[in-house]
Amino acid sequence: MSDALQELEPLQRLIVAYAKSADRDRYALLFALDARFAETIRSTSEILIGQMRLTWWRDILTTPVAERPVGEPLIEYINQLEAKGESLSPLLILLDGWETMLDDFPWDDRQFDNYARARGCGFFDFALPGTESLTEGQAEQARAWALWDFARHCSDTEMRGSAFERCAAMLTSRQGRDFDRSGRPLSILCQLMLRDVRKGQLAADLYNPASAARIIWHGIAGR
Repeated sequence: MSDALQELEPLQRLIVAYAKSADRDRYALLFALDARFAETIRSTSEILIGQMRLTWWRDILTTPVAERPVGEPLIEYINQLEAKGESLSPLLILLDGWETMLDDFPWDDRQFDNYARARGCGFFDFALPGTESLTEGQAEQARAWALWDFARHCSDTEMRGSAFERCAAMLTSRQGRDFDRSGRPLSILCQLMLRDVRKGQLAADLYNPASAARIIWHGIAGR
């Protein structure tokens, strides 16, 4: 799955490097598929078209391998992981989160909650190997991460601020560690999120020498 890894952004490739070797293919696919869903939303101006594109992916994830189209690298990577026994169920939940993004702005509490729970927990659940369900702490960080990532990429000022405020409120009392070595890429993402929350503002650039140094240190030491 080296091709999928090369398609990732430099920051994502650095983060994936700190996954256990047996887990890197799963993380590479997760980042790549999440980015594909994001691009679908960004490039869609008609809600119906966006729903059709996401439904196509939903069909891929629920169709037997023999019936899936060929020629799409991400589908080949999905097939490879499924052949190794990976469950695709969390990816369907992740897709639910992205589908929420088709709702018109501004959002109410229910829409923010639905998005954060589906995208965050779907993403984190697929990332962690052999996990039947996320712990309460992991699920809370997953929801907060989804809101933080939303805020980082949303062009609507009001929605961006609301998402970041909700993320910060979730993390006010966070203590302790929620991820072991298998979840090191997730803990790196959470460290980047916590840095923004503690500063009270979203960093303009996550991938710079200072942040790379912190990622490397956390990747090695877990602190």
